[in-house]
Amino acid sequence: MPFTRAGLKRLKEKTAKLKSWQWFGLLYVTGFIAITCLSYSLKLLITGLP
Repeated sequence: MPFTRAGLKRLKEKTAKLKSWQWFGLLYVTGFIAITCLSYSLKLLITGLP
């Protein structure tokens, strides 16, 4: 999906309808993915490529 004005407008409309538990779930999942990627990249930096 290209980030055009219409695409950003639709994204804003979708995020405005999210409930608090959905925000929590979204942040939890993105945080888990970010921490997993960070820990794996740190492991690669320390030990080198397999």
